[in-house]
Amino acid sequence: MSADFVACTVATRRYLAQARVVADSFFEHHPQGRFAVLIPDDPEHESTVDPRVEELRPPDIGIDGSELHRMALIYSSQELACAMKGRLGRHMVQRGDTAVLVDGDMLVLGDLTPLADAARRSGVALTPHSTTRNAPPDRYPPMIGWAPRLRNAFGVDQMLVRAGTFNAGLLAVGPGGLPFLEWWNERTARYCVLAPGRALFSDQGWLALVPTLFDCHVVREPGWNVNGYHLADRDVEWEGDRPQVGGEPIRCFHFITFDPFAPERLSREPNIAAVWPTAAERPGAARLCRQYAERVLAAGHEAAQEDVAPFERLADGTPLDPNMRTVYAEALLRHEAGRGEAPPNPFDDGGAEGFLRWLDEPWEGQDKGFPAVSRYLVGLHTRLDWVYGSFKDVPGADAERYLRWLPEAVERGDVDLPERWVPPPAPPGPDPALLELEDRYRDLLAALEEHRSSRSWRVTAPLRRAATLARRRGSGGG
Repeated sequence: MSADFVACTVATRRYLAQARVVADSFFEHHPQGRFAVLIPDDPEHESTVDPRVEELRPPDIGIDGSELHRMALIYSSQELACAMKGRLGRHMVQRGDTAVLVDGDMLVLGDLTPLADAARRSGVALTPHSTTRNAPPDRYPPMIGWAPRLRNAFGVDQMLVRAGTFNAGLLAVGPGGLPFLEWWNERTARYCVLAPGRALFSDQGWLALVPTLFDCHVVREPGWNVNGYHLADRDVEWEGDRPQVGGEPIRCFHFITFDPFAPERLSREPNIAAVWPTAAERPGAARLCRQYAERVLAAGHEAAQEDVAPFERLADGTPLDPNMRTVYAEALLRHEAGRGEAPPNPFDDGGAEGFLRWLDEPWEGQDKGFPAVSRYLVGLHTRLDWVYGSFKDVPGADAERYLRWLPEAVERGDVDLPERWVPPPAPPGPDPALLELEDRYRDLLAALEEHRSSRSWRVTAPLRRAATLARRRGSGGG
């Protein structure tokens, strides 16, 4: 096959087995082809993929150490890999290549040259999640976590609107696609997070805008980027050892949310599994899943999953959690907007304790009339919309109530916090019923005092004294 393009993927250390499999499957169909893998979380070059593969690290594609450290602290490993995809594509295009970007969890099963040719002509070639017309929402179950009502039905079309019309797992970019890559990279630099409620779906959601902003080609033919969404009304068919879908050979199969340790399930994600057909209903797809799982496990997936990458924890071993990443990202965005100092980055100097102390410090600009809330706990408040909905003014008027609630929420399992940041339980307050009685008693005293100071009380004072003396005499008093 033609070698006038380069196929490439981004793979973190935990997913190098998948990278080995997708590269190997590419060479099966492109013996003279070129394949590159960017490993974003391997600064010491401890990992390797395949001697036939061009192995890259972020500095090789023009990402300096400081920016890498910023992105590695903002993003989880998966988000970091997604944010690097467009940067890898830009590197390839700038050096004169047409780049076919494939996700690591894919299997190449045919010639990818037509996709590269389309990108060379149009600048960008995109593949949709699905070209199947699916059933309306009421044919599907409710979204998990919502009340079990038809009003809350969550069908395939809704999933694709939320996740993005186009799947970022397979696209190609030619020389004319450089403006698209610059636009994409600008957005994924700080907003490559998985937050569907805010219309953010890592690198992928942005692609929905591409046809209205850039020249592009949309691949609608069956066989490209085939995944579980394609199987609503059909199965993978086999002609000998060659899988097909819709009567066309499959060029790429995308194992979205697939767990090689559980090949009997097409997806490990509950909401997706609820709307995709099961493996028992699609035996042809199940056969392909079993073959893929065997290859990934043979490529070292189990050992890779046990790996701990350097950007997943601090130098002292403290795991980096989403609250830390969120509060750092907020401080960095404020700094880049000219609204504050640059936050400390422990990847720059290894200063784990300094970063932890920074997280301990109160959030900037707090009103001294309210209890202080640490940066870390503001990170939790920023990240979870339901926490914000319950405690709007944090730090501020709701700070005391927020700090009282957190230990109880941790104990119930509503939120997960390291012990360092769990506020001490608040001392028990007075009995509310007793407080109510005290309020009523004070109200009665105030009313009595007001009455005693009135003119009528003073005028009738002699009559009250005479009545008191009469009662005493009647009872034998002196």
